[in-house]
Amino acid sequence: MTLPNRPSRGTFPINDDAWQALRKAASAVAYNTADDTVYELHLTLRTPGIFALYKADNPAPGLPMLDGFLKYVAFRQVMATVITQKPYLTNELLWQWNLALRQANRWIDFPIPIRQEMLSPGITIYDCSVGLPVADGHILYPAGAFFVCDGNLVSYPSEKKGPADQIALRRRSVEPMYRLIDLTGKLDTQSGGTKALDHRIYYTLSREYVFYFRGDPQGVEQLLNFAIQEDIGIGKKTTLGYGRIADFSIGQSNLTVTLGHPLNLAGMSHIALLKNIPYLELQRRCIRPIQIQTQGGQWIDILSPSEWSQNDRLFGAREFALASPIETFDCYYPPYWRREGRTQVLRYGTLLVPR
Repeated sequence: MTLPNRPSRGTFPINDDAWQALRKAASAVAYNTADDTVYELHLTLRTPGIFALYKADNPAPGLPMLDGFLKYVAFRQVMATVITQKPYLTNELLWQWNLALRQANRWIDFPIPIRQEMLSPGITIYDCSVGLPVADGHILYPAGAFFVCDGNLVSYPSEKKGPADQIALRRRSVEPMYRLIDLTGKLDTQSGGTKALDHRIYYTLSREYVFYFRGDPQGVEQLLNFAIQEDIGIGKKTTLGYGRIADFSIGQSNLTVTLGHPLNLAGMSHIALLKNIPYLELQRRCIRPIQIQTQGGQWIDILSPSEWSQNDRLFGAREFALASPIETFDCYYPPYWRREGRTQVLRYGTLLVPR
């Protein structure tokens, strides 16, 4: 039997009216992110969240990304606003949302209430940490394959014993056995999207996370309230009910750094990196203050004064070196699911040594 050809991506083209309405609504959103204050967001989940590093049968838990989640919520909020204003575009808007999640060139980069930091021309990040697990009232900071809690190395926090496989998502597309049912179309169970597999999703049982960020706390509060109202979950498999937010609180932190945190391990002075940073960019900053000679014969610092102060403000040290790098191929800017945004990065949990 010959399977029908898949419809091309151009079968359902972009609706210009819907797309322009989204862009117009996005341009009307503005946040005040000039404040240098570091804020602490404490997030409590109503249902367990699934945060995995890889899409595989692999118990490799990840940590939630605040900027990625807020980007998703901002898109949903703008879409809900346009649907309210122009209900006749509802079907077109829903299809544009479907396209945006699947095609990188259809994604609209809506503003979010998190400050942006330009590390170098062409490299911009959001000034917010990953979600730090909270266990027994203590915040855990990633350090390599472990976490640091009160000066001790611990494994990933859990209500029981590490990451748990509580759901086995079975995507079996096989013919019914011992049942008098004939399938109208035979599915290829050996390969492709209809391959008979058991997809196991590992998730942790920790339901509390802390984020550090600079930006507009009122804007973050408004987006999180919208997520609670619309039952928008954080993490993976949210359509199955995982990652629902129960409560949150935002307050000023006593910290002055967002993307690094001193670990205070006995006999060691290390800083834990709390966000994915492009490898070459962080390596460029791991130098001592030296001067280089330009073609015009002038001597200048290899880093500008603003970059030295940026090191102190973001990472917690004006000068530092790499101690235990976790080098991988991943995104450092949302949306994190977009393959086009992947590059060589140093993942959160990388250790820096201040000089």
